[in-house]
Amino acid sequence: MLNPASRQIVARTAMADPQSSSPPRPRRVIQIGVTGHRLNRISPAMAAVLPEKCEQALGAIVKAWAEAGPGVTDGEAQALVRVISPLAEGADRMAARAGLAMGAELACPLPFHAEEYKQDFASEESRQEFDALVARASAVFDAGGSRAEAEAAYERAGQIVVEQADVLIAVWDGEAAHRRGGTAQMVDEALALGVPVVWLHAIEAQEPRVLSADEKGNRTCAPIGATPLFGPPAGSAQDQACSRAGRAYFSERQPGFQSAWFFRWFRDLVTEGRLWPGSMRVANFEETARSEWREAMGNGLPEATRRYLLDKLCPHYAWADGLSQYYAGLLRSGSVMANLCAAGAVLFALAGLLADSIELWSKRVRAVGRHPHLLEWFNRLPSLIEFLLIAAILSIIYAGRRKQWHQRWLKYRQLAERLRQSSYLWPLGCSLLKGREWPHAGLNESPKAGLDANRNWVNALFHAIARDIGLAPGRVEPSYVRAVGAWMDRTLEGQIRYHEGNHEKMERLNHRLHGAGIALFAVTLAACVAHLILGGEAAWLLTLATAPPALGAALYAITSQGEFARSADRSLAMSRELTALRSADLPQALGAGGEMFAEVRKVALRVAEAMMAETDDWNVVFKYRPLHLPG
Repeated sequence: MLNPASRQIVARTAMADPQSSSPPRPRRVIQIGVTGHRLNRISPAMAAVLPEKCEQALGAIVKAWAEAGPGVTDGEAQALVRVISPLAEGADRMAARAGLAMGAELACPLPFHAEEYKQDFASEESRQEFDALVARASAVFDAGGSRAEAEAAYERAGQIVVEQADVLIAVWDGEAAHRRGGTAQMVDEALALGVPVVWLHAIEAQEPRVLSADEKGNRTCAPIGATPLFGPPAGSAQDQACSRAGRAYFSERQPGFQSAWFFRWFRDLVTEGRLWPGSMRVANFEETARSEWREAMGNGLPEATRRYLLDKLCPHYAWADGLSQYYAGLLRSGSVMANLCAAGAVLFALAGLLADSIELWSKRVRAVGRHPHLLEWFNRLPSLIEFLLIAAILSIIYAGRRKQWHQRWLKYRQLAERLRQSSYLWPLGCSLLKGREWPHAGLNESPKAGLDANRNWVNALFHAIARDIGLAPGRVEPSYVRAVGAWMDRTLEGQIRYHEGNHEKMERLNHRLHGAGIALFAVTLAACVAHLILGGEAAWLLTLATAPPALGAALYAITSQGEFARSADRSLAMSRELTALRSADLPQALGAGGEMFAEVRKVALRVAEAMMAETDDWNVVFKYRPLHLPG
């Protein structure tokens, strides 16, 4: 039986404010999957005690989970237990009933439409129990399998359970897999994915045990209390580091000032000759994202699926996307400002020398000669401006390092992209997409932040969000699959349009900055030649020999920091790849008749893999492009 503390843990629920002033904090949720034999493969002795064993296993899992560190959600987040069960007769239902009795939520991936699935159940009483459990479920994903491919349908439902689960309860007789989609296969797949399995023997009335596997596939079996099921314990260094990273994200606020205005001004001035970069106000993250998603998804999706995307997933995406753009703007604008200020500092260091040779300035100095204090200020003005420019450079670098513009941009961008791909993956019952973890990730993070926590921060928060919003509701039939396909098509359209525009802008920006740099060094070369021919120490020749290369070096640094050439090439390649998926693969999948659902799922995974691969490549490139002093 559950103790009062465990009952309190699983009973607390709280939904995020649909539009908040900071990123919505996901609840601390554990999802417990269930797989097991039907009653004909469970011994009578075990069947008699199985409800009690299920409750015992659930209680032990919840207790271990309560003792683990809260991670990125931080201890302030609300907690919830969710049981994932396909509701077949036998183990699936016993665990579902035990979960509901202890206050857990229930989510149900079904292999067939409910009407078809009920043909599996022999009695009217069993069918009524199934209906009652479905009615209590917080989400039902009806995979719409075919009786002609029944084993594939059971396999798909079981895989959704495994992919959604943090820990899997398996009522299993211990025998190897002998049919597709059976309990033994689900145990194998869970262990391969690193999901711990709490094993309740289907024949012998044994105590619950934990199955786990190492990287080589070697399995161990231990009593449930002797093996840790979850991450680092509460209060450990890793847990504290992860909590700090979570608090930093959840304490972000909606900015009002457009951080990228200076970079946009610089880009538009160079590429289009436009002087005004547009509005300096930042639109509300959630309002903007909801409006864009609502327009793009149309009216084809069922209302429950629309609400799942707009009310649950979209706010998380909106904040990650908006904040990533905000910090990207700070970083890019700061880099452009710092490098231009460095060139300006060189110019004003020479301004005093140059000014003495300009007749207009000399006349002005003589005019104020009767006022020595004004003359003194005129003489000091270039040095003062140089001082202010250098102070501005140091202030920008200090603020960028202290506020971690670079790290926040990279992390939030990765999180936003994974949430974007999930918007069409999850309504198709696809697995939780994980980004690649590069071996060198996190090497330039602050030691105080914790290396492992920083390396896994995006995965941890993405996992927490996925667990919080849970299984996507849906009923797989042709109209539903076509609606999800249309939503994916419009997502592709937006990404293609972005990459085409980014390719054009970045290519033009890189070309013109490169040309300007060559021109500036040509001016320098001409000044050197003139100096050799004319001789002497003319101030204007010294200025032309010094200031243009300083500005050229600044333009080169801006180009290198922004990786404009690589960004242009990558966007061109992505636009071509996504266009091929949109114009060929997706229409072909939507016309696949009875195989439409399976084919659209395959295309969705290919699209997501392409976008995540591009994000991973981008992350590796910009990992080593932090804000630094001009050099």
